[in-house]
Amino acid sequence: MKVNKTKQFDYTPRYYDARKERIQNMQKAYDEESDSTPTEQQARLREKMHSAWNIETNYTKQSRSANIRLIIILAALLLATYFILDYVDIFAAEVIDLENP
Repeated sequence: MKVNKTKQFDYTPRYYDARKERIQNMQKAYDEESDSTPTEQQARLREKMHSAWNIETNYTKQSRSANIRLIIILAALLLATYFILDYVDIFAAEVIDLENP
């Protein structure tokens, strides 16, 4: 009988340093800012502030819509529970009436 050999792979692991990459990205951003004119810096700052404002307003809109959705679901569940319990009460009353002719 012939025994199969295990397959071998040529894998060389690479080291990835997330902190180093983040630092390099920050250095690139600061270098670009230092090379730009004051008007470009103001425009970039204005754009950052605008995007931060939009993120905040989007968050409040999403939380408001989530709260409204939760209230609607709770109201639907309460109505369903009320009608189910009301139906059980009617059914129980009919059963009691059938037992006492």
